[in-house]
Amino acid sequence: MCGRSGLKMANRQIIVFFLENKRYGVEIENVNDIYEKMESVRVPNTDEFIDGIINLRGDVVTLINLKKRLKVDRVKEEENIIICEMNKDKFGLTVDGIDGIIRLEKNENETPTDSGFIKGFIEKDGKQIIIIDLKKILTKN
Repeated sequence: MCGRSGLKMANRQIIVFFLENKRYGVEIENVNDIYEKMESVRVPNTDEFIDGIINLRGDVVTLINLKKRLKVDRVKEEENIIICEMNKDKFGLTVDGIDGIIRLEKNENETPTDSGFIKGFIEKDGKQIIIIDLKKILTKN
């Protein structure tokens, strides 16, 4: 529910990762696995934020470069792939590194925003984490 106090995120877990020096997060319920970055095959005539595809245990997985998708300046090379699944679609997000997993208690709120691919912000242990809206990452132009 969206209200003045933000979105209630009762007992949810967020995987936190880096893009350059900022912390971002996605809900862990959408995450299947994490891998070190591997070679991908570029597919012609795809959006510039698509790094290519990889074969993951027989599954073809599209790699989305989050820096390109979010228009974050690219200074260093991405080192990890977060494998996600939504609506039976499997895809990978290339990120700089993994910070860890955080648990949000019932009293911790996400400050909502309607800003492009950003779902909201969380303040945890004095650090701001930008929560990514995976649905918009996959669908919004």
